[in-house]
Amino acid sequence: MTSPAVINGKFTPEFAAYTKLTLVNRLQNELNGSSQPQSSRSMTFEELMTALDNQRVINPGFARQTPSDEEEYNRIYQQQHGQNMITRHRYEAIMRAYQLGLVDLNGVLIM
Repeated sequence: MTSPAVINGKFTPEFAAYTKLTLVNRLQNELNGSSQPQSSRSMTFEELMTALDNQRVINPGFARQTPSDEEEYNRIYQQQHGQNMITRHRYEAIMRAYQLGLVDLNGVLIM
């Protein structure tokens, strides 16, 4: 069962994870001078949710533990938004995406 992006007018933790792994990481890469090719696209939110639901490694070459910079970003995120169920579920979705090989070496969701 996939999660919607918005429930009761609020973004879901899964959608927050999706935006982190698409928009935020891509912008951080550009700010650090390591932009990705223009043609580089990410999977859709629905594709991410399906992949997380299936729990199968999609790309073994990218399957790995969550990098330390992602862990540090999460600590800062929790300080700003609180340590609650929503922030925990957001980070769990990010960790699963890395473990399933859904995130490229630049921290962006693969197509």
